[in-house]
Amino acid sequence: MRKLPALLLTGLMFGAAVPLIAQDQMSPEEQRDWFVQFVEGQLSTPDRQIRISNIDGALSSRASIREVTISDQEGVWLKINNASIDWDQGALFTGRLLVRELAAESIEYIRNAMPSGTVDLPAPEASPLEVPEFPVAIQLDKLAVPSVTFGESVFGLGSAISVEGSLLLEGG
Repeated sequence: MRKLPALLLTGLMFGAAVPLIAQDQMSPEEQRDWFVQFVEGQLSTPDRQIRISNIDGALSSRASIREVTISDQEGVWLKINNASIDWDQGALFTGRLLVRELAAESIEYIRNAMPSGTVDLPAPEASPLEVPEFPVAIQLDKLAVPSVTFGESVFGLGSAISVEGSLLLEGG
């Protein structure tokens, strides 16, 4: 699950790198199908399936996705509803991933995912927070998810929170 944000960012960067001429020659439906297949293929494994539905503006600076689901052998365990991103594709050429807004109407963390194969768990002792190295600086001006729910099996008690914030990662 830790690789999911990095893979999504890689998908966004790859989409931005597609020459604008090629984008102009593709119909909106072709852009949508190509991008959805690319992202689903990059993120899915035999034990984890990522499905994206109703994506609009896949290769534009403003994109929205009606639903993203992540499933394992027992079914869907994570659902993201009405997600949207407003980002500056051109900023990638200056070494920055600039996201003006990343939002979702809701995120449902239904249950914990089933482990796949052998799981190499870290030591249970507390350790300092380690942020992975990224090839670009990341600037997220606004993160907004008004409803994040957790199923009862996640923490032993069903719960709900909201998420707001911003993020800046520079210098690797």
